[in-house]
Amino acid sequence: TEMEVLGYSFSDLLFYKETGDISPAVFDVVLYNVLNQYDPGAANSFYDAVMSGDEATKAQYHDQYWQYTKEELQKHVDGTLKDLDKWSEKAQSYDIYTHPRVPLILQHNQFVKETFLNVKANLDNM
Repeated sequence: TEMEVLGYSFSDLLFYKETGDISPAVFDVVLYNVLNQYDPGAANSFYDAVMSGDEATKAQYHDQYWQYTKEELQKHVDGTLKDLDKWSEKAQSYDIYTHPRVPLILQHNQFVKETFLNVKANLDNM
């Protein structure tokens, strides 16, 4: 995956619940994915910048391709929010006596939804 190619792990790819902030690694992975699809040469140069720690070059790429990165993140966030609603609706249809973990699942889905709503608010204002 792009995450692994860039040397990141899931623990680097964070959305922060309270603030809706997005970790820099998320922006790198999303941009690298976009570049791989549309401009492999730029993807290779961006990869080199990430691997060498060249923050100035990385920043240039992020500035140049910001709208594409933002659009991809918005699609991911909006899609996840829709999925969470669908999954919560499905979980609520289960009998709590045969599915005793439903309340925990619903609580988790609400936590994730609140996080993603905060991220969405940030993205929409960027």
